[in-house]
Amino acid sequence: MFDIGFTEIVLVAVVALLVVGPREFPTLIRTLGRWVGDTRRFISSVRNEFEQEIDKADRIRQMMAKEAEIAELHKVLDEKRTPVGRAAAATPGDNESTAPAETVSAPAPTQAASSTDSPDHHGTPKT
Repeated sequence: MFDIGFTEIVLVAVVALLVVGPREFPTLIRTLGRWVGDTRRFISSVRNEFEQEIDKADRIRQMMAKEAEIAELHKVLDEKRTPVGRAAAATPGDNESTAPAETVSAPAPTQAASSTDSPDHHGTPKT
């Protein structure tokens, strides 16, 4: 991690032994060991939590993709159902028939015989 070799560690230990003294050196090494262990545990827990959150995000992304696919399938299914429903409504007595329903057109409007019977531009009859 820090690219420190064995010789550097021995050199630091000898300097620490000379500075702290032989009586306090074991306590110093124990304390440093605890700090290093705590730091490693902290880094490991942060890494694990980060990986768990990434896994959650991946699962959510997969669920969203599945929901989008399901929504698309529902849309296609609704589009397929709509024409069938309209054809069945057009021929209520003949549900087994696959022939298209005949369209009935309204009779063509006839012109009024006199101008008094025809409505004006507002739709009310002239008097």
